[in-house]
Amino acid sequence: MTKATLKIQGMTCNHCSMRVQKALKGVAGVQDALVDLGKAEAAVTFDEAKVNIDALSTAVVDAGYKVVK
Repeated sequence: MTKATLKIQGMTCNHCSMRVQKALKGVAGVQDALVDLGKAEAAVTFDEAKVNIDALSTAVVDAGYKVVK
């Protein structure tokens, strides 16, 4: 398993962070995702053979937020 931290813009409340977390966990190959609203980031554990950072970023964008690189 691979771990990555994504910086996320646009989250303003717990509902936002839960929405991002749900979107990330819904990506095939993601084992776990934990979103920290205060730090504006998501810690994601995933199988690199099944999913990549671009797919994770797309899930965040599709949920209505922005990934900062």
